[in-house]
Amino acid sequence: MEYTKDELYKIGIDFKLNRNKYKSILKTNNPSWNLLNTYCGNPFPTGEAFRSFVKKRQGKDGTLKKLKVVRDEIVKKKLDQVKEIVGELDIKKQQIRDQNRQLTALKKDFIKSISIAEDIKDYLKDNCTIIIPEYCHKSLINNSRYEMIVHITDWHIGYIIDNCKGNYYNWEVANKRIDKLISECYKYIELYNISNIYVINTGDVIEHTYMRDNQSQFCEFTQSEQINKAIQIIYRFLCSLCKYTNVQYDSIYGNHDRFNGDKKANLDGDNVEVIIREQLKTYVELSGNKRLTVVDRKHTDKEIVKNINGLSCKFIHGEDSSKDGKRAIRNEMSVDNKFYDVLFKGHLHNFNIESENNGRYVVYTGCLSGYNDYSIKFGASTYASQTICIVDSNGKVEMIKDVVLH
Repeated sequence: MEYTKDELYKIGIDFKLNRNKYKSILKTNNPSWNLLNTYCGNPFPTGEAFRSFVKKRQGKDGTLKKLKVVRDEIVKKKLDQVKEIVGELDIKKQQIRDQNRQLTALKKDFIKSISIAEDIKDYLKDNCTIIIPEYCHKSLINNSRYEMIVHITDWHIGYIIDNCKGNYYNWEVANKRIDKLISECYKYIELYNISNIYVINTGDVIEHTYMRDNQSQFCEFTQSEQINKAIQIIYRFLCSLCKYTNVQYDSIYGNHDRFNGDKKANLDGDNVEVIIREQLKTYVELSGNKRLTVVDRKHTDKEIVKNINGLSCKFIHGEDSSKDGKRAIRNEMSVDNKFYDVLFKGHLHNFNIESENNGRYVVYTGCLSGYNDYSIKFGASTYASQTICIVDSNGKVEMIKDVVLH
C-alpha cells in the first residue's frame, strides 16, 4: 500500500507521540524510524529521512516548538514526577529502595551526556555492525603470576601544539604515540607473560572547545568531533591489547571532560566520559568481543578503587588533590578509612613517583600531548608519556614504567 505525503506525515506524528503503541504494530520492544519506514513500504531512503521529513513539515505547520520550550516542558514534567515520588516515600525499607531507583532513573533524564549516549546506543544497535579481529572472539585463560596496569590519562584529543620547542601534537601525532604505547605494552606482555591487563583512564580524554574563551583557537576539531575521535582511538587501543590479553577498561572524568567548562555551572557528573564509556560498552556488545570488559560505573564517580593481584590501588584525576604525594595518599586513606598501596594520579602532565611508609607509592602519570607554551612558562617541559605497572601474585609492585612517547 502506498501512502500519500499527508498520510505519512500523520503516521510520523502519531509515532512521535505514541511510540509505545508501535511496539505491537512493528512487533518490537524498540520501535525505530527505520522499522516504521519499512512498515510503510520504504517511502524514504532511510528512517532518518522519514524523521527529517516529519520535522520539516512540523516546522512549516508551526507545530514544531522551539527547543528551549520543549526542554522547559520536559524539565517541569520530570520535576513534578520527582516531587510526587519524594512525597510518597514510605518508611518501609523496601519501598524506599524501590522509589530511590525511580528517582535515579528520573535523574538520568536531566543528564545531557547520558541522554546523548543512549540515543547513540539505540542508533548503533539499529544501524551498525562492529567488526573486530578474529582473536577477540575467544577469551584467554590466566596462566601468569603477573598482571599489568596501564594508567592512561590526559590525552586531550583535539588539542594542537605547533612546534613548541620541537613538540607537536594533533590527531595524527596522538595516533602515532598510541602506536608506540601499544608496542611498549606488547614488550612487557611478552616479558612477564601477561594474561590480564587493567586499563584505567583517569580523564581529560578530550581538550574541550569551551573551557576558556579562546580555547577553540587551539583545537583541531569541534567538541562533538573530539568525543567521536576519542571513542575511536581508545577502542583501537583496547582491541590492540586484546591480541595477547584479556582487557578490563575502567574510567572516570577529568576537568576537561565536563560538558560545561565552568566547574560551578556544570551539573555533577555531566561529562563526555559517560558517552565514551557507553559507546565502548555498545561496541563490545555488538561485536561480541570476549576479551574486552568495560566496567559499568556511575556517571558521578570521581575515583576508582581496585584490588589488582592483591595490590590495593586508588585512581583519581587529581584536579582537587594535594600536589604533595605523601599528603595526598594519607588524605585519601583518611577520608576513605582504607589502606592503599598505590595512588595513581593524572592532571599535572608530569610523570613522578613518590614513596611513602610501608612500601606505598604515589604515581603521577604524564600526558599524551607533552609540553606546550603554557607549561613552559612554569618551567615544565616534560615529554609525552603514560604509565605501565606490573604487579606480581603476592600483591607487590614489580615495576613502574614511565613510557615516554615523545
